[in-house]
Amino acid sequence: MQIEKLTERQVELLDTMWSIDNFEEVEEFIETLDKEEQRECRSLIRLVVLEGFDEIMAKQTQFPEAQAVLKRFMQ
Repeated sequence: MQIEKLTERQVELLDTMWSIDNFEEVEEFIETLDKEEQRECRSLIRLVVLEGFDEIMAKQTQFPEAQAVLKRFMQ
């Protein structure tokens, strides 16, 4: 996964959160920050989740037969 156009501080925050073992500890880390950086961390988490979702969706287009079967169940 690659996210472009991040500031140096955003990269630092993501690196720190990525190095933490579980989400509960990530939340504890975020609570130690000022309100603006807390918002920034939560925005970065959403960005990572959305980027991960985009990657999953891109891979799904590589299996058109499976997509066709799934579409029948989604209607």
